[in-house]
Amino acid sequence: MSTYTDRDLERKIVAAQKDLQVWAVSNDLWGDSGFTSYAKRVQGEPGEEAVTFILYSSGELARLLDEDLDPKLRAEFDAIADSHGFWYDNYDGCSYYFYATTEELQKAYDQFFHWKWVCSLIIEDFGDVYAELYQYFQARPERLYSLHHREFEILLYRLFQSLGYESELGPGVGDGGIDVKLLQRSPLGDTLAYVQAKRYAPNRPIGLEAVQALRGAVANDGADRGIFVTTSRYLPGAENFAHRSSRVLELKTSADVAQWCQQAQAGIVQDKSVLVSDAHLLSVLHRIEGGSHALVVHAHTGYRTIGNSFALVLKETKHAALLMSLPRQIISQDSHGLEGHEVPMLDNQILAAKNADTVFRAKRSVDDQGRVKYWDGRNLYSIWNRQPIHFSHLD
Repeated sequence: MSTYTDRDLERKIVAAQKDLQVWAVSNDLWGDSGFTSYAKRVQGEPGEEAVTFILYSSGELARLLDEDLDPKLRAEFDAIADSHGFWYDNYDGCSYYFYATTEELQKAYDQFFHWKWVCSLIIEDFGDVYAELYQYFQARPERLYSLHHREFEILLYRLFQSLGYESELGPGVGDGGIDVKLLQRSPLGDTLAYVQAKRYAPNRPIGLEAVQALRGAVANDGADRGIFVTTSRYLPGAENFAHRSSRVLELKTSADVAQWCQQAQAGIVQDKSVLVSDAHLLSVLHRIEGGSHALVVHAHTGYRTIGNSFALVLKETKHAALLMSLPRQIISQDSHGLEGHEVPMLDNQILAAKNADTVFRAKRSVDDQGRVKYWDGRNLYSIWNRQPIHFSHLD
């Protein structure tokens, strides 16, 4: 368990950035420079040895750090970073990735940014693609209290969906105290349940009045049962009232949510390729042949060289997608094979390419012009324009 709190870690970053900027301004080096986070810049999973923050510059500060024009000034900059517990790595000549100098502090930041990553996954349709969402809270149910109350409601909504219920998420305000509605269908009749979620601190227990209110909503609307879920605990009066309800009311805590997370993640297949049958893959190809061009996407790759990555959109929701890498076919090149044009391979041969390494997940978004983008943490894919794409291996 880290001895650093989230606030401690955030304060250290802010303090380091402030002193580095003050130094740069005093030396007339701050033009065209700034700080950002790895999450904002990359929008990918942080992983181990997480980047604590990023300095970006296209001005004199970048020249100083990239070309080492003034060793004395460079040493002053390094000393300020070190005094706050950070060192940095030149990523691409204009972006500098900062890391913690000690193993203990770096481990604390790894945990902190993994937590931030998990929170970013609490979106209504991510649950079936990102198993980490459930793995995290199964192992750390105490972290449920650190969520925003709306994130807690959305998490429960996704959990119940993953457990086989038809779920309806409430609007968050003006919902009459009902955060999620659950419908479980059965040959013997459908069952409707109301869920009330309370993200309370452990020292703020749920009393009798709150539980009675849920019981009243269940009775008034003709629902079959009510489920109260809290990150806190229940007072004896609330527990006794629920016990006398003949199982109409169920009182659940973070421990129950952790158990639901364990059950939900068991149903998420880690190897995404097994979710895609050969028949489905062929049907996607047939749709492309019929004119569904938006199913093939492209991203530029490479640093100093020009490369391409093509992928097939296998499944997508509003915020997430499953993509499959496509083999490339060179259609023209120079005599040395260093430059040319290529297109994706779109025939039955791609069946052999479907495996755990080629089927991957991505975040889906739509920009201001209505263009769909897919980001996998390294490459930004957009719809292929159906034209051969230039490549170059020249450095």
